[in-house]
Amino acid sequence: MTETSIRPTPRTTAFSLIKTTALDHVAHCDHSEDEPPPPNREMYNDLTSVLENWHAADTLREDSLLLAEWLAVELCGYLYGQLNQDRGRFDQWLRDFGDQVCRSQMHAHPAGPTAVEIMSVVADGLATRSDGLARQRLVRIGVPYLHYVRQDHAVEDAREIALTFALWAGPQLAELMHRDAVRINAYLDSRIS
Repeated sequence: MTETSIRPTPRTTAFSLIKTTALDHVAHCDHSEDEPPPPNREMYNDLTSVLENWHAADTLREDSLLLAEWLAVELCGYLYGQLNQDRGRFDQWLRDFGDQVCRSQMHAHPAGPTAVEIMSVVADGLATRSDGLARQRLVRIGVPYLHYVRQDHAVEDAREIALTFALWAGPQLAELMHRDAVRINAYLDSRIS
């Protein structure tokens, strides 16, 4: 009897990453240590496994692009909510954050500037919910994303973009939910179902 495996969807993977990073943020804040929390190896390994699964199924480019879109949309939504849906404040935050990311990530192949560029595309359509605009957004996100993901390093590069977004989105959600793990779980469980 052959065992079949179910390939995780980009949406499910996005919410799993956000949940893990949000709850890690809450746990770290509860301990109020001065040092950043240690890397979450389980999340890293789980994400790598999902990406390798997509790579084996020859869907890595499409699925990882959709994963990046889900993460970027969620992150922008959390930020927009924290800023009381004030578009001017959101645009200013994005410019300031983008400048900070670009100054701090000066190595040869940084994920941060690409993630900020993707966020800028998502931010352009914050107030609209048209399917046509969503498809157009995906095409516009695809340009910087697919330029970033190198053919010979596709899993590694897709992982870096996903982790970048997850490490930004999780803490934003945790703060939006006032660091309440029960609220975070309930919110994400309702989004997943």
